[in-house]
This record gives sequence, C-alpha cells and structure tokens, in this order.
Amino acid sequence: MVDKALSTREGALWVQPAGPNTPVYFLGCHDLGDITESMGSVELQRCMNKKGGWKTVGSLTSPPDAVTTSIENLTFSVRDWLEKLSCEFTLFHLHRECGEPDIFNNYKRALILNNARVTSIVNKGLAHHSDEVGSTQSRDIEAWPPLIRTGDLTLRRQTTSETKDINDMYTYVPVNCLVDCPAPGLTALAVTDSSTYDEDVLRTLDGGATWTILAGEPFVKGENVITCCAFPISSTITRLLVGQIAVATNTGRVSYSDDNGATWAEVVFTGINGHGAGGHNSLFALDQGHIWLASAKGYIYFSSDGGATWVKQTQGTLSIKDGKSIYFADESNGMAGFNDDIIMKTSDGGLTWSLTAAVTGGGVGCHINAIYKAGDFWWVGTETGKLFYSNDVGATWTERTFPNSGVGKVADLVFANDLVGYLLRNSAAPLGEILVTINGGYTWRAMVTPANSGLNSLAVADENTVYACGDANGGTAVILKATWD
Repeated sequence: MVDKALSTREGALWVQPAGPNTPVYFLGCHDLGDITESMGSVELQRCMNKKGGWKTVGSLTSPPDAVTTSIENLTFSVRDWLEKLSCEFTLFHLHRECGEPDIFNNYKRALILNNARVTSIVNKGLAHHSDEVGSTQSRDIEAWPPLIRTGDLTLRRQTTSETKDINDMYTYVPVNCLVDCPAPGLTALAVTDSSTYDEDVLRTLDGGATWTILAGEPFVKGENVITCCAFPISSTITRLLVGQIAVATNTGRVSYSDDNGATWAEVVFTGINGHGAGGHNSLFALDQGHIWLASAKGYIYFSSDGGATWVKQTQGTLSIKDGKSIYFADESNGMAGFNDDIIMKTSDGGLTWSLTAAVTGGGVGCHINAIYKAGDFWWVGTETGKLFYSNDVGATWTERTFPNSGVGKVADLVFANDLVGYLLRNSAAPLGEILVTINGGYTWRAMVTPANSGLNSLAVADENTVYACGDANGGTAVILKATWD
C-alpha cells in the first residue's frame, strides 16, 4: 500500500472549549495558519581569547516560548465556538486518510494545542462602498508548550523467551543514563508468575527489542511476583522494587535490588498472613521516600526508605476488603481501590484516609482494578468492565462509556499527559484490547491488538510509546509495544 501524502483536504479542526475530558466540537469553514513551536533559544557562552577575539566555550538553552498559530473563518449570523471562548481551551488539528471530517476518531495524525488562548482578534471585510466581499474573523492563538504530536499507533508483539505469564510492567530512566540514553522510556521492567522452579524479572534497555531475564530471584521458589516499580536512590543507582502476591499462608513481602536484579533483599513488611499485593496496581512509588502498598483486609502500608521498612497507614477500620490499586498525584493526594467498590482517599500523604463515594449502586464484584489522576480528573477502572471519573475528589463519580464498555473487565489505565491516555480491557474470553484517547478521556477508540490470552498491565513512556504485557500465548509470554510509525 502506497503511503499517501496528506493535504489540507484531509485536515479538520476541532475545539474543546472546557479542556480535557469535555465535549469536542468540529470547526467547519475555518482556515488554520502555520503552527510554530519554539524549542528554546540558544545563548552562547563566550570568553576572550589571547588575541582579543571571542571563543565559544558552551551554550545555554532558554525555556521554550508559547506554541503559536492563527485561525481565520467566515462570519455567520450565529456565533461559532471560537467566538464564545472566554477561557483556555484545547485545539486539535486532525489529519485523516478517509471518512468524514466531523468524526473525531477518524484521525491518522494529530497536532494538539493544550491550554490555548486567543490573544488577538481582527475582523475583516466589514463594509465596502463599491464592492462585496465576505466578512471574516482572524484570531491569533498561543498555547502552552509543548505541541502534542500523535497519530495512529501500531501495536506489535515483542520477542521474548519467557514462557510464564507476565503480571506487571514499569518504564523508567536509569539515573546513570539520564544523559546518555537517547530518549526516556527505553528501559522497562516486567515481572512474572512463578513456575515450579522460579519467578522471573525481565528488563529491556533498548525499547523492547530484547528482553533479558535478570539473574537473581526476588523470592523463594513457587512465589509469584505481581507488581513492580523502580526509582533512583543515589546519583548512580536505580532501585528495582517488586511485590509478592498476597497468599493466605504467607506474610506480606516485597523485595528490592540495587544491582539490576543480580541480587535481591527480601523484606517482610508485615507479620500478618494473607497480606501482600492484591494486584499489579497495588504498589506505587512516587520516589524513594514515598511508597505505598494497598494490601488485604483494608490495610495500606507506607515506606519512606525505598521499601526497606514499612508502617501501617490503615488497618481495616474503613473497610476489610482486599486492596487492588493505589495512585498518588503528589506527596499528599492519593486514592486506593479495593474489592467491592471501595475507594479510599487522602490529602495528607496517607496520615489519614477516608472513603469516597461508591462508583456504582451495587458494589459486590465491582473491584477497583485501576486508579489514575490526569489533570483535574480522578479515573477508576472496574472488574465489571466500566470506567468512571470524578472532578470533585470522589464526592461523585460519572461513568464514561467506551467501545464494549461494561463487558469483561478494565484491567489497567494510564495517561501520558492530561489528554493522551490508554485503557486496557479484557473480554470474558479473556482477550485483551487496548484503547486510546487524545482528548482527555472524552472519547476512546480501540487499537488493533495482536492475538493474546488476556492482558494484565500497561506501562506508558510517552504519548506515542506504551507497553502492555499479558498471559502466555503460543508458548511464550506476551509483551506488546505501541509506537507511532
């Protein structure tokens, strides 16, 4: 198939007056001017040489200026959306190959201006004494950098020799690679179920082209690793932290490695049998000093020293349901999801917790598998295959439907920024499917997902790079990577 060059004929403009996760509106009869994105100007550092001339000895980069463009349109008797704007908004330029321009999800490429504002307006062609011309309006627009570029992502299965199910993934940039790595997100961690012999931790350093099974084992043989994360603990060391799945006959345990998985230090964080990570989203690390784990029977544990020691923040007083997910937007504000529609929230880093409203009327079976905060919205995905959001910190929840919502289960949910996010849904089969939004969750579209036997976790690197992992299919574990070709 010949790659078709796109033109203005395939372009369409959309505006989101109230910002992410709100209605989007098609702008017909509008001309978009050039979009200019500043990358930050260069300021040379110089000193005088021996002959009285100047020698350049370095350079500084200034912060990027606003993204700029302009829109010109015909003036009609009824005001259009641009005339009604009074606050910041989101502007989309969507290129399509076919289909109608007024169907948002027809895009193949997208340029997105977030936090945009009209900075000047020129009204043209208002009155002529000798001829007739069309009346038009021209608006200069400035938006926060960067310009978001995305498009029709392609999901491909990655090669691995791993044969066990992979439960969780995590992308990170090693601290000793901040300068040398060509781009963030090229390092990813994955953890597996145990077999009769061992459980595995895998890592890629080349964006998923190769996956290496690390030498050491986090736990004794026969114990599954369900969740993982990574964070720097010094200028040269990135700590890998993994959590054991909750087992009725075992105490709660995590394990960490400071040498890229060669050796592991096992930590019993509680002496209570049956405690431990309840799902791949039940361990969350903001940094080495702020780590939380949602455990069994309504317990939440906290570590301030990289997972070496833990304290209880809740211990079954608000609920006795098992923990499934936890997420913190910053050091203070977080939410934790439990079985049967129980959600807890905190605004003081977990010193105190309280219950939010339930997302559904009947809570049994509505396990909160995923929690995420993007912009002003808290999002949750449920075992009943539904997606909900709140813009009042859980006082109320609103369901957001998507293709095949309410069928199967929502296994995971991640956002790259306020606008671009990914949703993982498993059918009852199970068969995993990944969906994407570029307007903050208001609309979702399904991606073409390779064959699988159910997917378990997502890990986002940026708006155009996301990983997924799942149960073994065709003899090897499933690792998927979505990229924009």
